[in-house]
Amino acid sequence: MVYPSTPGLLSFNTSVGGIPVSYVDAGGALKNVNIYSVINRISSDIASAHFKTENTAALNRLERPSNLISRFSFWQGVLIQLCLSGNDYIPLSSTNLEHVPPSDVQINYLPGNTGITYTVMENNNRPEMKISQDKMLHFRLMPDPEYRYLIGRSPLESLQTSLTIDQKTTDSNLNTLNNQINSAGKLKVSNYNSDNPNDLEQARESFEKANGGDNSGRLMVLPDFLDYEAYEMKTDVFKALNENASYSADRIATAFGVPSDMLGGGSSTESQHSNSEQIKALYLSNLNTYVGPIIDELRLKFNAPDLELDIKSMLDVDDSTLIKQMNQLSQFDALSPEQIQFVLKREGYLPDNFPKYVAPEKNNS
Repeated sequence: MVYPSTPGLLSFNTSVGGIPVSYVDAGGALKNVNIYSVINRISSDIASAHFKTENTAALNRLERPSNLISRFSFWQGVLIQLCLSGNDYIPLSSTNLEHVPPSDVQINYLPGNTGITYTVMENNNRPEMKISQDKMLHFRLMPDPEYRYLIGRSPLESLQTSLTIDQKTTDSNLNTLNNQINSAGKLKVSNYNSDNPNDLEQARESFEKANGGDNSGRLMVLPDFLDYEAYEMKTDVFKALNENASYSADRIATAFGVPSDMLGGGSSTESQHSNSEQIKALYLSNLNTYVGPIIDELRLKFNAPDLELDIKSMLDVDDSTLIKQMNQLSQFDALSPEQIQFVLKREGYLPDNFPKYVAPEKNNS
């Protein structure tokens, strides 16, 4: 099978106990700049974090999940699929982990509701597989009670009305904007008393020829009987566009549970009443919506109860927040210099062979 270099996202369909489940049509979702921005931000930030556990076998598999793509791309794909469809499926039947499209998966109840099995349809010469629940990683966002909490729901579902309004408003604004731009100006011919409409057309063509093309933007010279007035773009057109963009950013940020500042701001950004550190803290806290389902599923299926994802370092790429925290703890005598050095070495800010600090001798004279 030959794959295109860029995917064309289709509607996701699967079934639970023979009942068909249709996911939100994601065909145009990533064409919306705010949806693309929020999904890219969430997936990139979480994918950049690394797992921590004493279970070395599980850690090696999670940190090297695929021989086909990088660790970052693999886990980013998990988050993208979760955001788009609310579900992601990864069979554990092979050492090389693989994403299975939701449209290839059917969930079946066992008799007496004692468990479930997953049927993965044949794809690209991969035979059909029947997988027990302990051999399938199934990540879910906001499990749906209608399907006995077996199927997750995408944040996109809550945006159907908002995105429809957004698209119609955008189309209306663009139509208004085009109408504003198309009429470039008004050319007035003084003392015109001809009944021949071709005279006006000739005057317009002569004016456009004299002031268009290579002459566009140059100083305009007009005879006494011509008067040109350029139309101005109405500011309310741009105001409407900005208001619509802010509305869209606010609604999408709310649906995905991130501060609108992370998308560049909405109509009432958190930065008006919060500093950047508070916004980062809120963002990290809200990421648990996506990290929690992944970590709990991995703990269960990999038998690694101590598994964690180090998300704290995601937004502190230069360790400035860590240094600030250590400095504050030092000022309150909560940590000794030796303890601070230990933390900085553990976090990789200082090398392990960093020389021991020797305080200068005090001069009593």
